[in-house]
Amino acid sequence: MKIVPSDTLILASDRAFNYGDGVFTTIRVENYTPQLIDLHLMRLCHDAKAIGLQLEQNRLMPAICNEIERLKVDALQSNLHADSSNDDRYVLKVHVSGGDSGRGYARDKHTPPIVRFSQHAYPANYALLEKSGLSLICAQTTLAIQPLLAGVKHLNRLEQVLVKQEVVAKGVDDAIVCDTQDNVIEASAGNVFFFAHGTWYTPSLKGCGVNGVVRQALVQALHNENAPLHVGEYSLKSVEEAEAVVVTNALMGVMPVKRIAFNDEHWVDYNIDNAAIRYLQSLLRIAVYGK
Repeated sequence: MKIVPSDTLILASDRAFNYGDGVFTTIRVENYTPQLIDLHLMRLCHDAKAIGLQLEQNRLMPAICNEIERLKVDALQSNLHADSSNDDRYVLKVHVSGGDSGRGYARDKHTPPIVRFSQHAYPANYALLEKSGLSLICAQTTLAIQPLLAGVKHLNRLEQVLVKQEVVAKGVDDAIVCDTQDNVIEASAGNVFFFAHGTWYTPSLKGCGVNGVVRQALVQALHNENAPLHVGEYSLKSVEEAEAVVVTNALMGVMPVKRIAFNDEHWVDYNIDNAAIRYLQSLLRIAVYGK
C-alpha cells in the first residue's frame, strides 16, 4: 500500500483512471473529527479485499488523521476554514487505486495499491433539505446484478452518472433506483429506508448497491434497540404505500423524503415531521456523537 500526497499527479497508466480499478469512501469531517471513522475504515478494507486489493488498516487511520491535521494547519494559517465556510465541516474523500501498471486488465503483482486524499466543501444545501425534505423520481436507469461487487463502493460509477443525468433533467433532488428485476435498491448516492406499520424496511444489497456506513450504523442500532427492521426485496409499490421514507449517507445523515414521483408521474407526498424519522435520526446521533 502506497500513500501519496493529495496533489500528486495521476499517471495515465493508473488503473483507477483506465479501468475504475479501486474503491473509495467519503467521510464527513466536523470540528476536525472524522465521523463514523471505524465504519469507514472497515468498509474500505472490506471493499478493497473484495476486488483483490490489500490495505493496511493500521496505516490508514494515522494517515487520515495526519491529513486532517495538515488541512487544519493550512486553514489556520490562511485564517479560513479549509475549502469550507460551514463551521469546520468538510468532506474528505479517501481514494484507493489498483495502482500504476501498463496496458491490460491484469494487475502487476509487484505494484501496490495507491491511496490518495481529496478535500471538498460540505454541501451547503443539506441543512435546508433536512428541513424541507427531498423530492425524488424513480429512475429509468437500473442497476446490473453482480453479487461479487454487491455492497462494494468501487470506482465504477457509470450507472450513478446516468441516474444523476435523470435527476438533473427532472429538476429534483435524487432518485429511487431499482435493479434489473425491479427491486428497490438505493438512491443515486445513498441508501433508502421506509417506514410502514411500525417497522423500518431497507432493501437487501445481495445483488448490487452500496452498503453505506450510515446504513450499517442504523441497522446495528435498530438491532441493539430490538426495534422492528426488515431487510429484504421490495417493489416500488411498497415504497409508495409507506408512511415515511428517508435517504441516508455519510454526509447527509438521515434525510427525510417529502415526495416521490412514481413511474406514472403520480406524485406521492410523505410526512417529514414523523416520530419514526426523528427516532432514526436520534440513533444516528448516538452512533456519531455518543449522545
